[in-house]
Amino acid sequence: MGKRLITTLLVLLTIGVQAFAQSAVSGKVTDEAGEPCVGANVLIKGTTTGTMTDLDGNYSLTDVRKGAILVFSSIGYTSQEVRLGSSSVVNVVLKSDADFLNEVVIVGYGTAKRKDLTGSLTQIDNKLIASQNSSSATKALEGAVPGIVYASVDGQPGNDAGLRVRGLGSTNVGASNALVIIDGVPAQGDNPLSNMNQEDIASITVLKDAASTAIYGSRGANGVILVTTKRGDSGRTKISFQARAGWNTVGSYKVGQVDNAAGIYEYLWQSIYNSYRYGVNGAGPALNKETGEYYTNIGNPNVSHDAAAEFASQHLFNYIGLNDSFGRNMLGNYMAYNVPGATYTPDGTGSSASSTMTGAYLVGTDGKINPNASLLYDDTYADALLKTGFRQQYDLSASGGSDKEDHYLSLGYLTDPSYVPNSRFERITGRANINVNLFKWLKVGANVGYTRSRTNYQGTYWAARNSGSNQGNITRYVNGHTPIVPFYAHDAEGNYIYDKNGDRVRNYLYNSTYSPLGQTGNNYGSTDIMYAMDNDIREDLTSTLNTRTYIEIPFLDHFTFRTDFAYDKINRTTTVYYNGTTGRAASIGGYFGKRMNDIEVMNLQHRLTYNQDFGKHHVDAMALFEDSDWEQQTVNWGSADEFIPGFLAAGNFVGRYYGAGSAPTPGYGHDIERMRSWLGRANYIFADKYYVSGSVRRDGSSKFRKENRWGTFWSVGAGWRFTEESFMQDLRDSWLNNGKLRASYGVIGNQNGIGRYQTYRTWGYSTTYQTTNNGTGRPTGDSYKLSMGGLVNTQLTWEETKTFDVGLDLTLFNRIDLTFDWYNRVTGNSQFSQPVSYLAMGQTTLPRNIAELTNRGIELDINADIIRTKDIRWNVAFNITHYTTKLTDLPDDAIPAHAEGLPDGTWEDNQGSWASAGGSQQNANVYLRGIGRDWFNLYMYKYAGIDQSSGLPMYFHRVTEADHAAGKYKDTEVGGSVKTTNYANASKYEVGSAIPTFQGGFNTSFSYKNFYVNAQFAYQIGGKFFSRNYAEYLYNVVDAQMYRMMFVSKDVKGNTWTPDNTGAGFPMQWYPAGENSYFSGTSANGGNWSFTDESLFSASYLRLKNLTLGYNVSKSLLNKLRIDKVVSNIKVFASSDNLFILSAAKAIDPTMSASGGYNDVDSYTFPNMRTYTIGINLDF
Repeated sequence: MGKRLITTLLVLLTIGVQAFAQSAVSGKVTDEAGEPCVGANVLIKGTTTGTMTDLDGNYSLTDVRKGAILVFSSIGYTSQEVRLGSSSVVNVVLKSDADFLNEVVIVGYGTAKRKDLTGSLTQIDNKLIASQNSSSATKALEGAVPGIVYASVDGQPGNDAGLRVRGLGSTNVGASNALVIIDGVPAQGDNPLSNMNQEDIASITVLKDAASTAIYGSRGANGVILVTTKRGDSGRTKISFQARAGWNTVGSYKVGQVDNAAGIYEYLWQSIYNSYRYGVNGAGPALNKETGEYYTNIGNPNVSHDAAAEFASQHLFNYIGLNDSFGRNMLGNYMAYNVPGATYTPDGTGSSASSTMTGAYLVGTDGKINPNASLLYDDTYADALLKTGFRQQYDLSASGGSDKEDHYLSLGYLTDPSYVPNSRFERITGRANINVNLFKWLKVGANVGYTRSRTNYQGTYWAARNSGSNQGNITRYVNGHTPIVPFYAHDAEGNYIYDKNGDRVRNYLYNSTYSPLGQTGNNYGSTDIMYAMDNDIREDLTSTLNTRTYIEIPFLDHFTFRTDFAYDKINRTTTVYYNGTTGRAASIGGYFGKRMNDIEVMNLQHRLTYNQDFGKHHVDAMALFEDSDWEQQTVNWGSADEFIPGFLAAGNFVGRYYGAGSAPTPGYGHDIERMRSWLGRANYIFADKYYVSGSVRRDGSSKFRKENRWGTFWSVGAGWRFTEESFMQDLRDSWLNNGKLRASYGVIGNQNGIGRYQTYRTWGYSTTYQTTNNGTGRPTGDSYKLSMGGLVNTQLTWEETKTFDVGLDLTLFNRIDLTFDWYNRVTGNSQFSQPVSYLAMGQTTLPRNIAELTNRGIELDINADIIRTKDIRWNVAFNITHYTTKLTDLPDDAIPAHAEGLPDGTWEDNQGSWASAGGSQQNANVYLRGIGRDWFNLYMYKYAGIDQSSGLPMYFHRVTEADHAAGKYKDTEVGGSVKTTNYANASKYEVGSAIPTFQGGFNTSFSYKNFYVNAQFAYQIGGKFFSRNYAEYLYNVVDAQMYRMMFVSKDVKGNTWTPDNTGAGFPMQWYPAGENSYFSGTSANGGNWSFTDESLFSASYLRLKNLTLGYNVSKSLLNKLRIDKVVSNIKVFASSDNLFILSAAKAIDPTMSASGGYNDVDSYTFPNMRTYTIGINLDF
């Protein structure tokens, strides 16, 4: 950000202080161009008395003794000291510091000037972090830091996003998350940044290359995110209060489905018409056993157009794919219209009964809805289930200090509700950061933070994150149900049906809504979803205590010894309740479970530092010992069969120790993990031009056996500030104000993907419980047993990432800061599951350190002050990243077996879907992997267009030697491609990478006098993601009950092939739609989990992350209001998050996944929220 913009904000956040003295002093502070320095500090040296310049650069101090020294300072300028003489007016001109944005930044175990760095890092300040209306600071990093790979995962408030730095650091996907450090100690527990108040965060620094991260040894291989909390500044105590209030609504969620009942009826009419007229035997496509291809009767229709149209209109609700047998079909008898003159003749019995229409039709023989039909109902699941939540945030802080001490105290409260009722995040925070210089030789400090948070997930979710097609997922109901199905039950006239209490009856059971055709269908699972939402509970209650204490002793002028001790304690209680009336646990009379996690972390650091200048030489060094202990205790309990509905007491659930699906298994666990480290770092600078740095760290981890326990990791770096050379003086004084080349190389370890006891012999003690209807829960007979754990893997050791980075830092015209980096990360000894003999090993794979993964990329970060005048400030920042991730080595005997026809050395794989906050999820085989190939190389069946002779979809088939031997495709060489209508003969092809070509963000801030506007964008260009749900439901290929969890895309409606519409974008539609599906092979033509590239979408997107408009109340207005003696600053603002996202697939957010999607990116994921707030800041 520009110097002017930052300093303007500083003055409006700071209050002047007064001290006892004997005279008054005033004046003006300007820069070299004569422009006022807004917010410059004016301090009486040796005291806490001072003030700040106003918007015109003016200041005044009273009661200043003669001979006092005034210190003038401002960010981006060189400080000046002036001794007060006889004059009462002191004007000062501050000289610009060429290293405006290259001042002090946070690095591992300390701080450094940016100009002195040999490594690559990016730091963002509190202004950017706190501007987001989000419960987690991770959201601020999207698009703000080059090199960050961001996955929002879902829109549940209170959840952190998944973060990686510079690609994938391990073939074990779950081992690739960045290390988060909070005030010097690795963060613990789930969602650590959601459990912090963003207003307490001073900065977030992202360390990327070896020179920056090697100091963290085995923890730093995947990048490090340093979170630093605020501390007090010199000066009188300032009290700040902020209040925000606003609304959370659902973001983009409509995936482009047909959203009116008429469209659904017309769509199915066309399907029936096609099947009856062109289908083989009046049904659908058929397989020619001689040719192996599917065919239709397009060239020789079964009946005339008029006969087919009449048939489709008559049997709209009871055609089931047969010409002479009828029953309730995909429409479920839902009749959303009153059709005057219609006669209904029943067919079938019971729940399969429906009717033939005569006299008048809902859909006429022209395929259009009857203009005389009147709509009876149009209530939707979205209207009933999606609400607007009222968001509130209040923050109070006090900060100040002197040359003897500084202090920062804060309290915060946030309630952040979702758009789903009863889903919310609530947080209370408190922090005290106090540092005291007791003596010249002794400094002590303590930083204590406490958070109590409550996360209520949608109770029907059944999973903590990204439930996708989960039956209990509200988004599935909202997007899955077609508009012919009302949320509430309706009578024959379309009126709501009410129960005895006067409440509307909900439409979820068979025949809840009247239909003249016969019994209507039920919803998915016959679940009263609103009742379940109101009564089911999935809640995390978390208490987090973070303590940081230190004692610091400087001695012998250039040495400092410091001891830091940190103690973190996290208590989390998860409560799960499923009601016994409807939904998941109805069959077992309800379920109640508790899971209690207690985590304790102790971290001890002893640090010795040396810092000295010798003329043009500067040397600093550090030696450190670190000991870290992590301990977790877990207690699980669960019971079923409630006696009093909704009474959550253990005694009310009589089926003791009875699990329910994903509910925790009763039991107790105790886990321990320890690490001990020795490390050192040294930096040498000559003439402020030449820089050399190095670090080494030795880690010992309890995860490994003693022979592999210790790993040594190191880095070296060098820099050349070439603009300080004498031959560069003219350029330095004109337009090239600062230029620096730097390079670094290092070896960093990784142990994240290795289990705590994976290298040790383990034993388990368990029993089997009865699960009878009365739920006694007693152990079954002699079921107590002691069992041996998994295979002991004695060969596992550290993964090693070798990183080479070259960077260039430039400052141009004292307005533009540019940083460019090229890097090459090679992860050797990467953990890979090697296939082994089950007979010999008792398992099919064995993790070994045998793979090599290479990430290579470039980053560009630009920050420019476009306009910088007294009244107008305009700053623009832009960053862009490009990287690739490839498998570069794997032993031949470790390559998994591959199917016939695959290239040598390749195999199909399914690992890599980014679930939760960075883990892996096993799903369909959608990747082709091999040496030299992209790790997220998507591999799918390939759509080949429409066969104009049949209207059917075609797929590419790769010709094989077996084809030639069978006399097929003789005119096409082996390896060439031909087209087929038989999905079973389709071949898979490499169809692109899930990794985007470019990603990054840009933001702009503009101010005019006291008004300002800030906008933050994130973008991604290229890459692809695969959506299973979109693939299956877009063309209605899976469930024959279209009225439940199904939708039709607007892209398909009216755009399918017919003899009269041969240029359509989609193949001919049939009834049932699963026959010869365009998107996935089901029914006659393939199996579930087989998808074509037509279910791929571009991962490109552009998101407006945040837009803020604000006004800083002028000092003159405060004077007029006569509150300037109490209130030093008032700022009012309006802000919005996630205003829009532009993406290839409507309402599907590509950032839900970083590896190509599958269940993680689809039409049923929990969409991100859209937030609108207004707020006020008061400084006293």
